[in-house]
Amino acid sequence: MYRLIYKSQPTTSLNWEKVREILVQSEQNNEAQGITGVLLATEHSFLQVIEGKYETVNKLFMKIVSDSRHSNIQLISFDLIDSRLFSGWGMKGLGLFDFNTEEARMLKKKYGEDNNDIHFPLESWQVLSLINDLKMVRGLPEWRH
Repeated sequence: MYRLIYKSQPTTSLNWEKVREILVQSEQNNEAQGITGVLLATEHSFLQVIEGKYETVNKLFMKIVSDSRHSNIQLISFDLIDSRLFSGWGMKGLGLFDFNTEEARMLKKKYGEDNNDIHFPLESWQVLSLINDLKMVRGLPEWRH
């Protein structure tokens, strides 16, 4: 089992409707391929965690790299893992567009800012920490360890 984490910039500004469309399609495709994970999006950034078999995760990442909706793709990690963190999540998504001021301020203070959005870190442990913080703030569904 492998976990791949990347971040990128969209080629056009994002909103929740665009992200939701991506998630609906991803959920259907990923379930059939045994892929689980989470996609975070701000107006100016994507951050995605993908889990599954090596070949499947690698193939999906190559498809993402050639997707015209992404630019400035940065691979954060591609690691062998003992178990999934996101079992049952064909692709959970969270648009960070509608955070209240207090939530946004807390996350920006901890992780920094990019274009007035929450900064997405470049180390895998920080990415997983950010997702955990979002889970606590937003009450995302439990994931299995």
